[in-house]
Amino acid sequence: MSELPFTLDQLRILKAIAAEGSFKRAADSLFVSQPAVSLQVQNLERQLNVPLFDRGGRRAQLTEAGHLLLTYGEKILSLCQETCRAIEDLQNLQGGTLIVGASQTTGTYLLPRMIGMFRQKYPDVAVQLHVHSTRRTAWSVANGQIDLAIVGGEVPPELQ
Repeated sequence: MSELPFTLDQLRILKAIAAEGSFKRAADSLFVSQPAVSLQVQNLERQLNVPLFDRGGRRAQLTEAGHLLLTYGEKILSLCQETCRAIEDLQNLQGGTLIVGASQTTGTYLLPRMIGMFRQKYPDVAVQLHVHSTRRTAWSVANGQIDLAIVGGEVPPELQ
């Protein structure tokens, strides 16, 4: 996978500028200097090869590309926060149900022992094992029907 043309910090900066209406107020809200904000925006625009702000007026106005990046950037930042919460929840795991999917061989020979070890460590967590084909298991993960999957076969590209 190639390197992304932006960082999470740059997305946070873009979001702050859009919310605050100016580079200076965005910098203040992020507790960084205005030149640092400007530099990150310049780097981002150079990496994407597109202007993200109209530089004409008093307020920082997003261009069409800026609006597009903001829309996706907010989703990315939200998913990052959700991921951190999920990992924190996992570290504080007390109870509930974990639904695990597996392909035939993995589910028959590998996972029963691993699930047993997991149950010893987390006795208040119920584990449901769903064994199906790799394709069906990957589809179940993609559609949120199972929490995680371990498969031996190749996951179809449209489900990755």
